[in-house]
Amino acid sequence: MPETLTGAQILCRTLLEQGVELMFGYPGGAIMPFYHALPEYPGLRHLLVRHEQAAIHMAEGYARATGRAGVALVTSGPGATNTVTGLVNAWMDSCPIVVITGQVSTSMIGNDAFQEADIVGISRSCTKYNFLVKDVKDLAITIKEAFYIATTGRPGPVLVDIPKDVSMDKAEFIYPSSIAIRSYNPVYEGNKWQIKQAADAMTKAKKPVLYVGGGVIFSGASQELMELAELTHMPVDMTLMGLGAFPGEHPQSMGMLGMHGTYWANMVMHYSDLVVAIGARFDDRVTGKVSEFCPHAKVIHIDIDPTSIRKNVNVDIPIVGDCKMVLREMIQILRANGEGSPRNSHGRGLSTRKNRAQRVGLNNTGIGWRVNAAVHTCVCKAAISAIRVRYEPAPLSSRSLMKRRQSRKAETLGSALTRHRTTE
Repeated sequence: MPETLTGAQILCRTLLEQGVELMFGYPGGAIMPFYHALPEYPGLRHLLVRHEQAAIHMAEGYARATGRAGVALVTSGPGATNTVTGLVNAWMDSCPIVVITGQVSTSMIGNDAFQEADIVGISRSCTKYNFLVKDVKDLAITIKEAFYIATTGRPGPVLVDIPKDVSMDKAEFIYPSSIAIRSYNPVYEGNKWQIKQAADAMTKAKKPVLYVGGGVIFSGASQELMELAELTHMPVDMTLMGLGAFPGEHPQSMGMLGMHGTYWANMVMHYSDLVVAIGARFDDRVTGKVSEFCPHAKVIHIDIDPTSIRKNVNVDIPIVGDCKMVLREMIQILRANGEGSPRNSHGRGLSTRKNRAQRVGLNNTGIGWRVNAAVHTCVCKAAISAIRVRYEPAPLSSRSLMKRRQSRKAETLGSALTRHRTTE
């Protein structure tokens, strides 16, 4: 027989059913019923932060480190609005987090009540989805749907707004065994005809390049990427979020692409005749002036999010699907044809020139080449060093992927706080 619990207790039980072990939050009046119920559930650990924005960033870091959805809890009004920067960051970095916000009682919503803010409206543009729970009976299924949406398809932040009276009302706890959302059905298997077209284009290309983004990391497709790269001998360019998807010390690795990337990565991309984009979104820091980006190349774009395809650049062969599943199918087709990319000496030659240049003392950063001669003044060297500290990512050789903490877009790095702490 189902138990009768308060909304706060239902929330705790549902979080436990979802496998949540650690949460990050800051209490306040509207979320207080949850904090009163929390001691009854020792399986839920709570880390108290000093600012709501920090709770979102910590949940995002937890999600990246574990591969599971991070959870943050904040109160209504200013507590909820303080989460927006973190939500933008998680949205741009495709990071799965569930943010639970308190809200004023349902009867007070829209009355400009104390610490009331329309966080559902405010966060609509920076979340994958958001909910306002108006009935305690809907709470358990709403939380399960929030985790399902956050962690499937292209991951992202989901916000659940819970009014205080919903947290205090009672209902029978019924945990749904499965979820089916009619309007949300992510596509994981790519179109076989399009995958075959892509494989044929890769076989015929003379200067193809693999352009790898964070989607490879989120789908766990590192092994498939390595197999494809070695099968076709294609050079591999990575975005900031894609660093770690392919070993940095591998001869075919050109490093990071774009404004703050390596010279080699940008040159191999510019002069290519085929760009195979895998889990990347052609960011403006990568493309620069779009009309001059890869002027002679056809584009194959593999992404689980159909809205990312043709968003910034024209795509000749679009493939909607999970990177891991699409790459597996593509490798099978290439092997069945008995060839990888026999015409492609592009990757081999560029790797050789890159290694030779590095041996004679050239640093391949896009910010500026350092030549081992007394050409630069001390001022120039200091300026370049300062820029590198801010922008140049550390090289990665690890293939373990969910460990990156760096932000792709919002760059809420807290540099002022870091400087303050280091001077103490």
